[in-house]
Parts: sequence; C-alpha cells; structure tokens
Amino acid sequence: MRLILCAAALMGLSSVIFGAAGDHLLVDNLTTAMTDRFDVALRYHQNYSIVLLAVALYGMTRVIPSRILMAAACLFFVGTLIFCGTLYASLYWQAEGLTAGTPIGGLSLMTGWILLLVYAIRGTR
Repeated sequence: MRLILCAAALMGLSSVIFGAAGDHLLVDNLTTAMTDRFDVALRYHQNYSIVLLAVALYGMTRVIPSRILMAAACLFFVGTLIFCGTLYASLYWQAEGLTAGTPIGGLSLMTGWILLLVYAIRGTR
C-alpha cells in the first residue's frame, strides 16, 4: 500500500502541475471544445488522486492488505493514466485519434469501482 500512497502523491502533484500549465500556458491556444476536454481530464485526474489516496490510507490500516483492494487501487491508477493521458496527449499533439484509448481508461476505472464493491461486500477478512 505504500507504493499506492506514492502513486497517489505523484498523481496529485502532477494534477496541480497540469492544471497550472493549462491555466497559464494553454489557455490562449485552445478552442472551447479543447478547453472542455482539458477540464474533463483535469477533473478526473484530481478526483482519482483523492480516491487513490483514500484507498491507500485505508489499506495501510489493514494488517494484511487485501489483493482485491490492491487490484482496485492499481486499476484506479492505470485507468487514470490511460483516461487522462489520452485526453492530455490529444490536446498536446492536437490529434483526435489519440482519444481512441480513453474508453479503455474509463473501463479500468469502472472495474476498479466494481472490485471496491466486491471488497466491501466480502468484508475485510
């Protein structure tokens, strides 16, 4: 879980950096649609930084970390990288085709939530 906590810290840090860069460097170079795409990517990036932090901190309270909880955390991390990364990359390189991978990130995030639900239903054995 310590590794997941580090990942959450890096995601939180990078979300602040991307937000500042978008606000100060990209604001004049983006269309309204591109700005909306950036806002979606940044919102998910920041929200999942917090989700990952919560999962890591909860997992650290357990004597033996659950494999299901660890898998959910990994899916949140990878899903955020893919979902937000493809949106950011499509803006940076101005290539619409890069967003083709965005649904894969979304599916990873949904699967993470399903695993978290399974963990909650099964209990903390």
